[in-house]
Amino acid sequence: MVLITGGTGLVGRHLLEVLLAAGERVRAVHRPASDRLQAEDFLKKKGIDASALEWFEAELWDEERLEEALQGCSRVYHCAAVVSFHRRDTSQMMAVNRDATAMLVNTMLHAGVSELIHISSVSALGRKEGEPVHEDVPFEEGSGVTHYARSKYLAELEVWRGKEEGLKVIVVNPVIVLGPGDFRRSSSTMFALAHQGFQWYPSGSNGFVSASDVARACHLLVSHECWNDRFMLCAENQAYRQVLTWMAEAMRTPPPIRRLRGWMLGLAWRFGLVLELVTGRKSSITRESVQNTNKKHTYASDFLERTLESKGVQWQYEPIEKVILETAPYVVDVLGPAKQ
Repeated sequence: MVLITGGTGLVGRHLLEVLLAAGERVRAVHRPASDRLQAEDFLKKKGIDASALEWFEAELWDEERLEEALQGCSRVYHCAAVVSFHRRDTSQMMAVNRDATAMLVNTMLHAGVSELIHISSVSALGRKEGEPVHEDVPFEEGSGVTHYARSKYLAELEVWRGKEEGLKVIVVNPVIVLGPGDFRRSSSTMFALAHQGFQWYPSGSNGFVSASDVARACHLLVSHECWNDRFMLCAENQAYRQVLTWMAEAMRTPPPIRRLRGWMLGLAWRFGLVLELVTGRKSSITRESVQNTNKKHTYASDFLERTLESKGVQWQYEPIEKVILETAPYVVDVLGPAKQ
């Protein structure tokens, strides 16, 4: 049996699909507030027999429950994380992304479960002026480092510590992940914006990869014993405008035609901050999120392809436009008919 943390999340539910289709018995850890029904509905739509799936309710910082969850398991896929660019979520990100990962590593070592696949983030890698991001660029502190990036980097340090203490580990660093998921959270909110016919687009660009490719890569890397390495996962570098336009076309809503200029975004996050002070509610627009979408990020690595090719496997990413087309019906199912 294998264990998945964050099984109801975007990558987690795709891992459930891949592993169950491969004949694995899977135990999926989820928080009490997680939407299991949405993940189960996803598996049903994919035609996956979920009889070999066992749900296990636990908080990752509950050591006793974590020990129970690990009983009878030989491998862990660690997907659970908090993704946020809001300063008020910093302590929660450190508690979940860093501290819970440390507890998971310690509990695995104690329980004798030796294989860990850690779904990290490209945010945990460094940035070097004038070259694309890749696996060999070391993380460096600086004024442009987000709290989320810092928490994911510190989580990785715990994973590599586990390797030194006897675990076999694989770390994957995906860029922005797209696919059927919770369209109120993280990168999936881009689909919600396009569904609403949002007419504005940020001027930046980023890397994109499908959730199914992340899950598929994890399974292939384990199946072919590609232990103790990290792999950046990026299908395409694209402008946000292009991605939002593909989403609008897939849902037949008006494409974005107005560029969000720097001064507009500056006003937006400052206005959001004022609203927070007045209402006490967190703003969805923050300084970190605004700065991120206005930058041009590029990524380049063929390490995954070369590694799998050495094992006799030809890897090919799903085109992002295709991923968006296949995700659009899920958006309509969850959010209702799109605004025309």
